[in-house]
Amino acid sequence: MLIADARPAATVILMREAATGFETFLMRRSTTMRFAPGMYVFPGGRVDDDDFTDDDELSGYMNCAVREVQEETGVVLGKRPGDLVFADHWVTPEFVPERYSARFFLAKMPVEQTATSMSTETDLVIWISPADALVETAAGRLPLLLPTLMVLQWLAEHDNEQDLVAAARSREIKPKLPRPSKSVDGTEVWAIVDADTGEILIENQPAPKLSELTGLHR
Repeated sequence: MLIADARPAATVILMREAATGFETFLMRRSTTMRFAPGMYVFPGGRVDDDDFTDDDELSGYMNCAVREVQEETGVVLGKRPGDLVFADHWVTPEFVPERYSARFFLAKMPVEQTATSMSTETDLVIWISPADALVETAAGRLPLLLPTLMVLQWLAEHDNEQDLVAAARSREIKPKLPRPSKSVDGTEVWAIVDADTGEILIENQPAPKLSELTGLHR
């Protein structure tokens, strides 16, 4: 099997305070999109060569994150240290034709700005608490890719923005790659492995739906 290279990408988890603690911003991708049509995602996109301006690789992803958020939502994020906090890293499974290696960043929503859809790539936006997003997903009303789902599960473990940012700063982040395998009885199970080393990070995961991997609803 020929494995496609995973393209570098950056994604931003926008946060704002709410009565329930905090909410995050999700965008529904248009059904005409080739990648993840109809899925709810955090704003973000592919890293351009121009995003890399120095020898610090992570800064290139951060530049992409700021640019993509402005292009997709109209929100202008700061570029000072601490404005973006590296929170997670996911890599698309090897068998998927269009693959990404996406860094996820936390960012506080500037209070004087409004986030909306600025692109034909998305057709609906919502602010929602992570806990409510998981409820809606379980009910089949909020389709998510597997990384988005698991990031929301992690977000839901925290009560407020401050605790979440502190947890992200102390978190050991490894590139998470979903990978299928066989259990002892021959049934398919999945594991989340380190994309660089193959080390199993989370084992015995249920097989995800195809839509959770590619956005295809079947």
